[in-house]
Amino acid sequence: MKPRLTMKWGIALGLLGLCAVVPLSLFLGSTSVGWRDLMYAAMNPEAESERRTLFVLMQLRLPRTLAALLGGAGLALAGCVFQVLLRNPLATPYTLGVASASAFGAWMGLVVTDLGWFAGGVLGLPTVQVFAFAVALAEIAVIYSLARHRMRGAPMVLLLTGVTFGMLANAGIMLTRYLAKPDRLVSMNYWMMGGVDVVGFAPVVTLCLGVIPCAAVLMGCARQFDQIAFDEEMAESRGVPVVRLQLVGFFVASIMTAMVVSEIGPIGFVGLVVPHVVRMLVGPYHRALLPCTVLFGGVFLCACDVVARALFPGETPIGIMTTLVGGPFFLYLLMQKRYLQWGA
Repeated sequence: MKPRLTMKWGIALGLLGLCAVVPLSLFLGSTSVGWRDLMYAAMNPEAESERRTLFVLMQLRLPRTLAALLGGAGLALAGCVFQVLLRNPLATPYTLGVASASAFGAWMGLVVTDLGWFAGGVLGLPTVQVFAFAVALAEIAVIYSLARHRMRGAPMVLLLTGVTFGMLANAGIMLTRYLAKPDRLVSMNYWMMGGVDVVGFAPVVTLCLGVIPCAAVLMGCARQFDQIAFDEEMAESRGVPVVRLQLVGFFVASIMTAMVVSEIGPIGFVGLVVPHVVRMLVGPYHRALLPCTVLFGGVFLCACDVVARALFPGETPIGIMTTLVGGPFFLYLLMQKRYLQWGA
């Protein structure tokens, strides 16, 4: 399919969407805040009402917006990388079971907190986030250690291993649900729906540390991804280190996914929908596809958060909105014959 946009116009369209959705995310909410309120608060920071306005914007709305942009960018980029490395158009950032492992770790964090362990956090960080990332990291390490000696068939080995570990993690979730206090079930079920309702900039810093370096590594492999997407044997004959590229791509994308999930929960369909939409716009070449996917992923998740706040009362988990959008699109992909196998 001929791309509809060049890389330059794709990035321009992404930046235009960014300029449209960020102001809406900053000023839309239960507390009405506009440009005039912001300017007046900046000029009168000592007034009580203006301090409240600045707190809403700087400690609630701005971190929330940045978390949505970073989380969406990371999940979309990871999904794009998994699709090319697994040569499967239906692959997502959670294909290797990272989401299930993170959710299991989060449940473990709640259980040990109820038992009185790590009640004050771990090294100053929230127990739930630390356990979610640690268990996901352990799952990634075990998968690669099991599949390393079979790297010639890495995509299928990693896929099946990830599915198996995802099932084991789900069994662990059911066990921890059984052991958890009833009041914990409500809060944990809410976490598993995903949400960017963060307070302060600590989660944003964590997302920056997890997404930005990983994204830089993956985008640096763009030309090699083009070669391996066409044919693995031909890519190797042209000097592409296929095995090393698979290891680096899977590991870096999984680490980035684990960091995102540990902070904002397992938000689905971002890594499935966005890469396909961007691929239809700018084409399959990863030099244009990857940066545009980062932009569109952030815009998509931030826009879903804005729509969820505008349509539903209270704090609606953003995972509900992404599923309402991504579910029909997933069915559309399944119905298209050209998506049944990679490169068809």
